[in-house]
Amino acid sequence: MSSPLTSQGLWFHRFGQPAEVLTLESHPLGEPTPGNLRIRMLAAPINPSDLIPVKGACAHRLSPPGIAGHEGVGIVTHAPDASLLGTRVLPLRGSGTWQQYVDCDAAWAVPVPDAVPIAIAARGYINPLASLLMLKRWPVSGRRLLVTAAGSACAGLLTQWALHAGARQVVGVYRSSSHRERIAALGALPVQQDAAADVAHAGAQADLIFDAVGGSLATCLLSHAYAQADFVSYGLLAGVPYSLSDAAVRPQRFHLRDSLVGIAPYTWQRWFDELWPLLAATELPPAQYFPLHAWRQALNLFALPGRRAKPMLAFDNDLVHDF
Repeated sequence: MSSPLTSQGLWFHRFGQPAEVLTLESHPLGEPTPGNLRIRMLAAPINPSDLIPVKGACAHRLSPPGIAGHEGVGIVTHAPDASLLGTRVLPLRGSGTWQQYVDCDAAWAVPVPDAVPIAIAARGYINPLASLLMLKRWPVSGRRLLVTAAGSACAGLLTQWALHAGARQVVGVYRSSSHRERIAALGALPVQQDAAADVAHAGAQADLIFDAVGGSLATCLLSHAYAQADFVSYGLLAGVPYSLSDAAVRPQRFHLRDSLVGIAPYTWQRWFDELWPLLAATELPPAQYFPLHAWRQALNLFALPGRRAKPMLAFDNDLVHDF
């Protein structure tokens, strides 16, 4: 099968704010490396983890030029095994996914069941796998759980899956009031981030805290958490670290990248076997698709406080409307 001559993608040639340093460029495609799949992308979401490397926070292990994006779903157009042609996969742990064609080692490409919609499959990796592994490492059955950034996609998964796994209670600390209704609908007790007394009380009652914010919120929770509680830091949305000066509990760190070190392809694939049934029974925010040339509009939606839709880059015209 002849390969396309070029592929468009969102490149960055220096670190900086994504809106300033990302550029839509065409690049030539050679023949796929033996053992690799070539995937024609359908859709790819925008996540904080996609933008952090572009800003330079991962400069110790990544350097420009590069193509942004960590997850998404596409259709196999070239494969060493002809039975894979035309199937949908997640092209993971390879080159950036914000491009029309992605090459991926066949061992790490994740088959997508036919019943899984594109809107779910495209975001079936980072937040779902992080949530699954955190709940495996810190079991929640019978425990009172608190999640920060409760309006985020990952916190929504943690809330739903923790309750399914037998959590006694989930408290969701949120910043934007637009999230309150959905947090309650997922089964959590909403607490406004600026209500300091309520946050302190919830932190004192929690057996397990999953924090994605850091900063003054995490500092408050740490200062009120009881000594036997687990405090898990898995993000720093505030952009500043927390203080440990008054903490009774020692924070623990979770980073998805650390969990992937040294794993075998078999383990990797089994994780996704667990995830697909969970995702099928999970409520996710609706997807809003943007064609690749409208990537700036997609970034604008992503940055919108209290947004209720997940911005997705679409590489299939059938997904896109009003452009």
